[in-house]
Amino acid sequence: MDTTTTTAGPVTPELVMELLRPGEVALSADGSRIAFVVAASFREKGKPVETRLWVGDVDGELQPGEPGSLPRFSPDGSRLAYASDRGHEGRRSLWIDDHELGEIPGSVEDIQWSPDGARLLVLAADLGADRAGAESATKIKEAGTDPDDPKVLRPAQFWRRLWLVDAKAGETTDATPENVNVFEFGWAGGKVAAVCTDDPSESAWYEAWVGLIDLDTRQVERVHTPKWQLQSPCISPGGRVAFVEGLSSDRGVAAGTVHVLGQGPIAPELHVTWIDFAEEEMLWVAGWRDAGSFAGRLSLDGSVSYDELAGGAATFGPRYAPAITVSADGSRAAAAYESAYEPPEVALWENGERRALTSLNAEIAPQLATLEWRPYRWTSSDGLEIEGLLALPRDRGDGPLPLVVDVHGGPTGCWFWSFAPAYGFPQLVASAGYAVLLPNVRGSVGRGPEFAEANLSDMGGGDLQDILTGIDALVRDGIVDDRRVAITGGSYGGFMACWAVTQTDRFAASMPMAAVTDWVSFHSTTNIGQFDKLFLQADPYDPDDDYTRRSPVYHAAKCRTPTLILHGEDDLCTPLPQAVEFYNALVEAGCETELVVFPREGHGWTEREHQIDAWNRMRDWLARHFA
Repeated sequence: MDTTTTTAGPVTPELVMELLRPGEVALSADGSRIAFVVAASFREKGKPVETRLWVGDVDGELQPGEPGSLPRFSPDGSRLAYASDRGHEGRRSLWIDDHELGEIPGSVEDIQWSPDGARLLVLAADLGADRAGAESATKIKEAGTDPDDPKVLRPAQFWRRLWLVDAKAGETTDATPENVNVFEFGWAGGKVAAVCTDDPSESAWYEAWVGLIDLDTRQVERVHTPKWQLQSPCISPGGRVAFVEGLSSDRGVAAGTVHVLGQGPIAPELHVTWIDFAEEEMLWVAGWRDAGSFAGRLSLDGSVSYDELAGGAATFGPRYAPAITVSADGSRAAAAYESAYEPPEVALWENGERRALTSLNAEIAPQLATLEWRPYRWTSSDGLEIEGLLALPRDRGDGPLPLVVDVHGGPTGCWFWSFAPAYGFPQLVASAGYAVLLPNVRGSVGRGPEFAEANLSDMGGGDLQDILTGIDALVRDGIVDDRRVAITGGSYGGFMACWAVTQTDRFAASMPMAAVTDWVSFHSTTNIGQFDKLFLQADPYDPDDDYTRRSPVYHAAKCRTPTLILHGEDDLCTPLPQAVEFYNALVEAGCETELVVFPREGHGWTEREHQIDAWNRMRDWLARHFA
């Protein structure tokens, strides 16, 4: 569906929140059945985001079903396992078809069938464990339970464990080695390949290792200690182990190089997020390429050849980590799919062709077709070529436009070709008459490991120059009004929005979200203290090191840019005091500022009224300071 010729009216947050977002997709082994998750773009006050499973025949009619996620077909395709919190909101349990199965005390995070369909291996997080930053950075808890009173903190309280569940009787056995935490796993019926840590904290993920787990003895063999971070471990029926390794700032959204145990890294030109064995000498792979996605087959023999299935200026799979699902014979593949001009839908690839299986957003998409998208490239201060996505209002005059620069999180993330990125922020900004630059500065994924590692020990250095030179290029090209430029972003992007206005007076306004402003206090209060040590490459307790030199709060006295700070009250990743520190420092410096705290929100906000409130405040802030 191409909405480029449709005339659309003003875009509102209420309109954006009508978008439905397909997520994880599963195909039966014979490719005849499909199941996928569809999520709303918002949640009601105090409730989780509603996700529903759609299940049916690939060539038949697809209809929404029960609340659920993580769909997994049995090997013969007759049964569907999934996770659902029906009856115990906030704690996901294992379900098969229409009944709950097993006695798993935690909240289910992954499910895999044994090859004979007799058992399932389930990964579950203890209640009280932390979610990753990409999943809101809040604690997992069941609704209706009394809060701890008093609250007691101690190390190694909440673990992620493997459970073996009998597919008929539901008999449940803890299969986790003692004192081993499992973040991800792959299983083909024998030993388990897993991303393991010695302690269960979110911070420990940055120092994870690959373990080979014997489920019968509950023993683990440490088979690989990486330089960087790990994702997508898998194991073949014959026992070959593969995984993705690369520098990453966030669990669950890593991109890197495919490694095969005993063989080493292969195909480093592919920046991969997901892998799975197609056969003993072949892997399915998916990942980022520039601002788009790719998927295909990667051989493990001497040729190490790559055969592309799909790729281009589009995003397929989960929004932050491309992945696909493939039938056993490779004849059919499916995934969520979207591009700049095509709304999110579920797509099927067959015989070299792609076709949409759903029309979830057919009615709302034309009303959001307000943008002209362009790839935009420029040369940074040191000669490095930088790429970004430029969104322009379709209904505009010939003169230069005010600009909002939106810096992505991570920093090892990227802006990618999608229909309504950042919860529709470009559509909202363009509807107010502004241009939006989404820069993929050094440190972004999609251009290989060297580019992704380019801002190690230099956050706020070369990456800030990438942003400033991008603005200069847009001004030279006559696209942007030099006097009306604002900066915003969340997480790492929030840090940049704070840091930039303490280093330059280039911006007319700043709107940081979920920001880091003091690396010293961040290290001791965040749930990912290894993140800052990794990226700053410095000592958090050295007063003369980059922990103070790169902290916006220590430079707040120089800030003259009006700054609107937005933050979630329950954020474990970038705790609320980060926002409070910067707010108070700006007040003391006499800089115009305002702090907005959203209750019940973590690392970003998804409640309906909070999304509306945030946009209205940002719109008014821009209008006031662009006047």
